[in-house]
Amino acid sequence: MKRRDFMRRAGGATAAVGAGATATAGTATAEEEGGGGQKPDFGGYTDGAKGGEYLDARGESEVTVEVGGGGGLAFAPTEVWIDSGTTVTFEWISDGHNVIFEEMPSDAGVSGHESIEGEGFSFEVTFETGGVYGYYCDPHKSLGMLGGVAVGEEVPTVSAGGGGPKELHDLGVAIQAHWVGAATILGIIMSVIFTFYLVKYGESAHTGTGR
Repeated sequence: MKRRDFMRRAGGATAAVGAGATATAGTATAEEEGGGGQKPDFGGYTDGAKGGEYLDARGESEVTVEVGGGGGLAFAPTEVWIDSGTTVTFEWISDGHNVIFEEMPSDAGVSGHESIEGEGFSFEVTFETGGVYGYYCDPHKSLGMLGGVAVGEEVPTVSAGGGGPKELHDLGVAIQAHWVGAATILGIIMSVIFTFYLVKYGESAHTGTGR
């Protein structure tokens, strides 16, 4: 291969690698800006709640919420979006908790469980009335043990993206992150090969001219 041809091909390969890495990074940026869709707006009720997990369970007939996760002071998931008619099972995984509904649609008629229970206890609530529900654990409310359930499609929503910088794994682009790393390593290898060829065969070509 002539040196000029090698330089052209090596330069093209390096540019392609760089373009691939840029495109991957661009995808991550676009996903971050897109916000990942919508989720229910609980009106600030669950702000600062322990756990912080959100689950879109629309399409499911049954959902389980763990009571006392996150070191014993959280509901998991903390926020859940369900269809009307879905049954939610509150299942205790640690001791000393209850479930008190504080906010709900005026005609909901949903009852929590006021008695303090321990690990292994559970009770069910079937949510028929659409709207937003907020509940808490009485002994640990001040420590952030809060939760929310949104029922049906006619609920206020906010961007699921949150705000602020996101890590790649938070954006769901773990595979793309690996491609960025692979592209970077390949670019370095191509540069080393190109430099080696240029130094070795470039000098040989000049030496062969006899000048």
